[in-house]
Amino acid sequence: MQSAPGPETVIDGVRYLYFAGTSYLGLAAHPDVIEAGCEAMRHYGVHSATSRARFGTNPPVLAVEQEAAKYFGTDDAFYFSTGYVANHILVSALSVGVDAVLVDEAAHYCVIEAARLAGPAVTTFHHLDPEDLARKARGHRSLLVLADAIGPSTGVLAPVEDYLKVLKETHDARLLLDDAHGFGVLGPDGRGLFDELGLWSRVNHPVAGAGTSLYVGGTLAKALGGFGGIIPGTRGWVNQTRRASHYFDGASAPASSAAGATARALALVGQQPELRASLRRNALRLRAGLTSLGLTVPAGASAHIGVVAGDAGNMRRVHERLKERGIMVPYVDTYSGLPAEGVLRFAVFANHSSAQIDHLLSELRTIL
Repeated sequence: MQSAPGPETVIDGVRYLYFAGTSYLGLAAHPDVIEAGCEAMRHYGVHSATSRARFGTNPPVLAVEQEAAKYFGTDDAFYFSTGYVANHILVSALSVGVDAVLVDEAAHYCVIEAARLAGPAVTTFHHLDPEDLARKARGHRSLLVLADAIGPSTGVLAPVEDYLKVLKETHDARLLLDDAHGFGVLGPDGRGLFDELGLWSRVNHPVAGAGTSLYVGGTLAKALGGFGGIIPGTRGWVNQTRRASHYFDGASAPASSAAGATARALALVGQQPELRASLRRNALRLRAGLTSLGLTVPAGASAHIGVVAGDAGNMRRVHERLKERGIMVPYVDTYSGLPAEGVLRFAVFANHSSAQIDHLLSELRTIL
């Protein structure tokens, strides 16, 4: 990639109409975001060159946590260098005292790896299968359950409400979702799948020890236009996550430029709800168009859609024909959560025009 990701993106020297990646709100190339990152680096250097436990929290890092707390409507937030470790941090806080850890067998790599931190009592359940979750949960008094909120390549939403019905039978159940692709996309306030389902007020409180409690972590590097991982929540919960692992006191603070850009991107998303409204319109337009072509599209309004169009050979053909016509839609053959034949992964941004989406659909119609 030889440009910032956007509706048009340069790859290997060729400018494509780009329906890939994860810059869903179109902020990766926003001039204010870029300038904020440059300004932070000029003032504070590459990074603070020490952990956050002493004096490694510089103003851009603190600004990200303040903007994130404002955006997510929480008391506080914990910001760190990559969303990949959000589940590692959360498992360190949530696995204490549980009988077993259950994880969706096709969850993202970072979710599977994080589950293993809990020790040997880790069991997988069938992908998106509440009935198998019920079978694996039976007989346990205290459980930690991990899954993706949205499939990273498929766009399929986790059946959260079905999971909650199943977990009512457990005395102490803790449901943890990785919502990397939902933050900034789903829900009336853009806070992800729990927000979409009207459950946000229950999310990321200290463990109660009875009933079902809800937890989420994610990234600021996709829809929200910045870089790094985030865990929002009550002040008590955020303090607990900072103490649960050694990421806060053992890792370097996030880079100044990334933090400066991220704080500005979060502020823009909060100030401009029309970005999320535009993204939702575009996502629904693309979904309707793909459906009209006879393709099976997962339910919901995620900004990315994994579509099976015949076998692997045919999807490679579709990818290549679109590429020849100046349109980039990746064929993904191997990734977490994919069917054996892979998918064509479509992604749409808030700043794609209706004409660009319609052009994609028109070209796709002639190729299929």
